[in-house]
Amino acid sequence: AEVALQEQVPLINFSLGKAEWIAERAHTYGGKVLATVTTEKHARSAELMGADALLVTGHEAAAHGGDVTSLVLVPCLRAKTNLPIVAAGGFANGQGLLA
Repeated sequence: AEVALQEQVPLINFSLGKAEWIAERAHTYGGKVLATVTTEKHARSAELMGADALLVTGHEAAAHGGDVTSLVLVPCLRAKTNLPIVAAGGFANGQGLLA
């Protein structure tokens, strides 16, 4: 993250961990922060840390997600946050994404 911040990368993705410092520094130059989350708890933490959007991954995301599928997790988090959401994991084509 340090190099990305020094180079003023416009969009930085992080997952888990304490990322307040990333969001704070990225926001000073107009950068945005995307937080990868797998649970409601992670989403709440990311929002409090200053994330600009959430990358939500269910357990279909090559076993990197939590115990819930993306098709269940995305609507659940949509109801809990106003942050933009990028859905990931388990979507093979546009038809699946529309589901």
